[in-house]
Amino acid sequence: MKLLSLCEIIFQCALFALIIFHVFKREFKLMKSVILVFVLSFLPELLNALFRIRVDAFSIFVYFIIIFMALYLGSSFLFYDKYKWWDRAIHFLSGIGFAGFGIAIAGTNSGIMKLVVLLLGFTFPITLHVIWEVLEYLSDCITHGNAQRWQKINASNNHVSEKAIQPAGLVDTMNDAICCIAGSGLAVLIWWFVI
Repeated sequence: MKLLSLCEIIFQCALFALIIFHVFKREFKLMKSVILVFVLSFLPELLNALFRIRVDAFSIFVYFIIIFMALYLGSSFLFYDKYKWWDRAIHFLSGIGFAGFGIAIAGTNSGIMKLVVLLLGFTFPITLHVIWEVLEYLSDCITHGNAQRWQKINASNNHVSEKAIQPAGLVDTMNDAICCIAGSGLAVLIWWFVI
């Protein structure tokens, strides 16, 4: 059994145990976020089974960290509000992790030039990031939430200095984008030596 398969099984078993724990404690809101993480943990296997896209072990490991940090700790335990660096760390890690997904989709064995593969590896996580920011915006519009930290007076922390020239929502979105681009750039730089 490969180390990655073992890590996936351990991660999924731990999530399943968390689901049972939250059911037993009647913490249904927490249970819903763990179920979502559990379902999303099968995405790399699904990509391989349906499309023969094999994502590398490191990118899958980072992906597991991202979905757990964002959906369980960030949303359910309000880590986005408790730690001002939380959102930026997730966007940085998504730049690193999803670069591997982009490279896997391009397929290093398909005869595509190395530079084109790395370009897709760089742009794929940024594209996902843009879609994520649009979903945050739509969520704020529909639910009057504060995912983009645009509200000045809200129970959540917008992590923007009082001296900021731009509105909080713009600063939050731009910081997220910069972190994603930096993570993607670092990952592609490392992948240059791997491919």
